[in-house]
Amino acid sequence: MGEAGDRTAALNWNAPLARENNESLKMGELSGYVISYGKAPEELTESVRIDSAATMEYTVNNLDNGTWYFTIQAEDVDGLVSEQSDLVSKEIRS
Repeated sequence: MGEAGDRTAALNWNAPLARENNESLKMGELSGYVISYGKAPEELTESVRIDSAATMEYTVNNLDNGTWYFTIQAEDVDGLVSEQSDLVSKEIRS
């Protein structure tokens, strides 16, 4: 059996510098991020909210065996949420 650390996915990202319409985006306009994840690319059934724009890393723990898929979205202070980032994946094996 693997160690508990084998069942985690460490994610990190950069804060966006512009909105989707190419308007500049200041750090003070961001309220945080939403990480969505799941065991199928089209079914990201789990989510985690990061309530700080300055936080740009997060570790998802206690993942079951299999391939997990992750995306992240930025949220601004008005509640507007960006498109999902590109999908990334990690295979968990114990």
